[in-house]
Amino acid sequence: MDEIIKVKNEGYSRYEELLMQRDKLRKEAHYLQMEYMNEFGELITTVFEKKISCIQKKKTIAFCQAAVNRGEPVDQNALNRYIKREMDEYQRQLQRMIAENDAAHSMTSVPVADIEKIKKIYRRLAKVLHPDINPKTNEIPELKNLWNMVVVSYNSNSLKALEEAEVLVNRALKAHNISDMVIEIPNLDEKIAQVEEEILQIKGNDPYQYKYLLSDTVLMDEKRAELQKELEEYTNYEKELDQVMKQLIDQGVNVIWRMN
Repeated sequence: MDEIIKVKNEGYSRYEELLMQRDKLRKEAHYLQMEYMNEFGELITTVFEKKISCIQKKKTIAFCQAAVNRGEPVDQNALNRYIKREMDEYQRQLQRMIAENDAAHSMTSVPVADIEKIKKIYRRLAKVLHPDINPKTNEIPELKNLWNMVVVSYNSNSLKALEEAEVLVNRALKAHNISDMVIEIPNLDEKIAQVEEEILQIKGNDPYQYKYLLSDTVLMDEKRAELQKELEEYTNYEKELDQVMKQLIDQGVNVIWRMN
């Protein structure tokens, strides 16, 4: 497969190596995110649930107080519509968080031998299909779909899926008469600089930075304590909001219930 596509640029090997390094770092960052969620996901989710409960109660109080200030009763249906509209994005974030937490807890380890095979297959496939190297990948839907399949299989460490993808890629390249193809990558120096910058960004930000937290038990204990403190603060705040709502009700807030 390595001989199917040839690149005429000088310095291509440097570009290829940087692309492989960037993709490897992205994968590592993905796994660090999963490991981070495996350690702290449940607590983070609990804190966020308490946070959105506080936000919802605060918005409910504000809506009711505005009606009281206008001398009007609270329209329950209007309140429900307002709260749903205001809280939809928070609920979507919560569902994403729950899904990520579930995925982290279902993550399984992969044998070292399989990891090495995965790296080799990915490198072979990337040399001929990576859209930063082969422009045909973005031009031909079948190749684009295959590349997406390769990336997903690589990130999930699925050796079987990558082996199957390699067969399909070989077949697709032949079907589209992509053989002895010579590629010249324009503005190669600029592209190299761009990938170098992307690498620095990955290394300098979360979730890649989680590697330092996850390797230090003291820092991990501090993180748990920080999350527990945040949970306690939201719990106390929620009690305050409940008291404010009770005071509004005690003051005689009128609610209109409308039957659908």
